[in-house]
Amino acid sequence: MTTPAAAPKLAGNAAKGAAGLHLGSNRQVAIRIGRVPLVLRSREGALLETAARRYSFFQSSPVRGLPITLEGSAGCPRGRGRASRFHYDLSGRRLALASRAARFSGVRSEYDLDSLLRILLSVLLLERRGCLLHAATVERAGRAYIFMGRSGAGKSTVASLAPAGSVFTDEISLLRRDEGGWRAYGTPFWGEFRADGQNRSAPLAGICALAQARRDRLERIPPKQALAALLANTLFFAPGRQPREQLLAILAGLAQSAPVYRLEFRKAASFWEVLP
Repeated sequence: MTTPAAAPKLAGNAAKGAAGLHLGSNRQVAIRIGRVPLVLRSREGALLETAARRYSFFQSSPVRGLPITLEGSAGCPRGRGRASRFHYDLSGRRLALASRAARFSGVRSEYDLDSLLRILLSVLLLERRGCLLHAATVERAGRAYIFMGRSGAGKSTVASLAPAGSVFTDEISLLRRDEGGWRAYGTPFWGEFRADGQNRSAPLAGICALAQARRDRLERIPPKQALAALLANTLFFAPGRQPREQLLAILAGLAQSAPVYRLEFRKAASFWEVLP
């Protein structure tokens, strides 16, 4: 399971999304990522404008969602006492999650906001039978393929070799299980590919653990090995036994019910030929 590294690389076309800014009459930004509704609020207009630009493609009509207060100061966020469900300190950027609200402090850039939002989502998804993976998501023929791996494994390479408009993300993928099975969702969390997030979803076709090689080869791996590979590529930050057990149950179910492969591939689009 992974922990935060340096500030995440940004999806790159803020100016392109600026035309769609919507701060709302009460100075808030409503967004939805992986069907998780969130409402970003702040007394600092610059922070809200930053959030509106950053997540312009994930904005939704004002709905009931978890309210998140954004603060530029790095002081200890309120809600860290007995009522706090979860708190996290990332080099002065702090997250505090209570039962019905959250607070981000020390937010001075969209890098900070991205970091804290990823951490928060990793916790909220536990109750929604979902998770975040270090992985690229590409849609093909109406189904989503997940390509997971650490930095340098080839996620952005896969994204660059995919048809235009088919890439949901090249860095952080979101998976949830619903009545129809596992489904992959686009996220605004991008890496080297640096493209705008795809606010779309598709049923899961399969998960590939990437390995760069001189040939293209696909091998299905058994559930126990699949679970180990998933654990190594999952974003997870919550301490305590109960969250760990929740995550393990989610990933075990994923490893049992979804096809997981080892994909050896060259840096060429020919790897698609070996996928089912």
